[in-house]
Amino acid sequence: MPARKKETFTTRKKKPVVRRKPKPRAVEHHRPGGLTGLIQDLGFLRVSLVVMTVLVMVGAPKPGTAPILEGWGMWTTLLTPTLAPILFMVLMLDALMGRVMLGSAQGHERARYRRIVAVNLVTGIALLLWWLPYFMTLFSAR
Repeated sequence: MPARKKETFTTRKKKPVVRRKPKPRAVEHHRPGGLTGLIQDLGFLRVSLVVMTVLVMVGAPKPGTAPILEGWGMWTTLLTPTLAPILFMVLMLDALMGRVMLGSAQGHERARYRRIVAVNLVTGIALLLWWLPYFMTLFSAR
C-alpha cells in the first residue's frame, strides 16, 4: 500500500463580503385629501371614538339637572356624565400614544400621526369645555 501524504490543516479562506441591495421602500399610497382622507387616516376605531364623544356631548344635561333613574332620561342624566371623563381619558391616552408613534414615523406616516394627535386633542378639549359647567355645578353644590 502506498503511503498516504500527511494532511496539513490550513485556515479556511474568508468568503468575500457580499453587500445586499437595500430593499425598496413600500410605495406610499396616495390618500384623498379632505374629510375622506382624514377618516381613512384615523381608522375605524378612532372615528368611532370621535363619534361617541360627539354623542356624549350632545346628550349632556343642563347643569343642576336631577338624575332620572329609568327610561331614556337615564341616558342623559346618568350614562353621559359617566362616559364623559372616560372618553376624555381615552382621547388623551390615544393622543399620547400617537405622539410616541410620531417619534419613529417617517413620511406619510408622520403626517398621519400628527393629524391623529391633533384630532384627539381638539376633540378632548371640546369635550372638556362642553362638560366643564356641568361638573363645576355638580362639585360646587356640596
